[in-house]
Amino acid sequence: MLEHFKGEEVFVKKILDYKDQVQYRQRLILTPFYNPYYQSIVKKVIGNDPDIQILQKSGFVDSESQRMIIAPSYYEITDDDFSIVVVKVIYAKNFEKITHRDILGALMSLGVKRELFGDIVEKDGEFYIALDKKIYEYVKDYLTQIRHSKVKLQLCEEKIEVNNQYIIRQFIVSSFRLDKIVASFYKISRQKAADFIRAGHVKVNHKPVEQINYLCNNRDIISFKGHGRVMFVDCQRQTRSDNSVVEGYFYK
Repeated sequence: MLEHFKGEEVFVKKILDYKDQVQYRQRLILTPFYNPYYQSIVKKVIGNDPDIQILQKSGFVDSESQRMIIAPSYYEITDDDFSIVVVKVIYAKNFEKITHRDILGALMSLGVKRELFGDIVEKDGEFYIALDKKIYEYVKDYLTQIRHSKVKLQLCEEKIEVNNQYIIRQFIVSSFRLDKIVASFYKISRQKAADFIRAGHVKVNHKPVEQINYLCNNRDIISFKGHGRVMFVDCQRQTRSDNSVVEGYFYK
């Protein structure tokens, strides 16, 4: 089993332990918030065991980061079992505009572990956060300022659908190699792109990739630490010099 998940052995051992607890102790396991990459590992490790069910929930509709429940198949699971609350960030927008990164930084500065909150969603100019219910009171009491703005959190019962907004830019590239794509999309030298990739600062589809010659596939999501995320789109067009026309869908 472990040889199929090189670099993720510690995580896989944890999921195998969860599986044993469900099988032999009939326990319900509630995971932290996992990104799609780790969600996929959980499903592969648990497998298609008819005696085990895997359910997941994010707090939003169609969001990436989700909590998972691994439990005996006869358990009846409710939304409350996921222990998620969604909160709205209230602040004076006419005074200062805050960003997704500002909210993330403020939560991290409180010492809140990343696994205890899910996606931060912007919709119609408002920000919403999915939180582990156990930390809600703490965050509500201590997250009182973001940048220069006073903020407060308000519980939200509304179903918030995630519709990502993008800035689309077009590029001409000679190869789909990761170092060339990162260099083109983020306007840095290819050498710097290679250094950042080897240092583990770049993920593809939420998985760290340290091979500079990794070939990007259509609609891969590339994350560059400190520089945001972009979806790689192959336009399937060639220039006269046989270079490829591609687009970057940069997440707002």
